[in-house]
Amino acid sequence: MESKRTRRYKCRNKKKRKFRWIGHTLRKEDKEIPKAALLWNPQGNRKRGRPRNSWRRSVIKEAGRSWNELSFLAADRQKWKGFIDNLCS
Repeated sequence: MESKRTRRYKCRNKKKRKFRWIGHTLRKEDKEIPKAALLWNPQGNRKRGRPRNSWRRSVIKEAGRSWNELSFLAADRQKWKGFIDNLCS
């Protein structure tokens, strides 16, 4: 059986990997597919009762910063690494 400590470590590790990938993708050129997919903003309405959340909105909420701030931070690898360390500590 997993302890709370192990689950917390796994959760923190997932979050760290997620934000490392986001930083890597945001540093790519605009024409590359992963970056285009990350920056894509779906249009239209959802079915009744569906939440309006997207993955991008969840990242913004989790980071506590705007998408432009995240893009600016990701451009500098050292600042991004420090941001991730603070976020996941």
